[in-house]
Amino acid sequence: MDFEIREDRQPQGRKKLTAERAACFRLMQQGVCNTEACRIVGINGRTGKRRR
Repeated sequence: MDFEIREDRQPQGRKKLTAERAACFRLMQQGVCNTEACRIVGINGRTGKRRR
């Protein structure tokens, strides 16, 4: 996958996390569950649930 997890894991705000959001949605479209997709991308599972 061409996605790279950020080194700085500080909160970035809604608009700055578009790459993580897109990567998470791509993984879920490929059949990966929400929890696993969030873990791979490096975001909180609750954040992934809210985005769905």
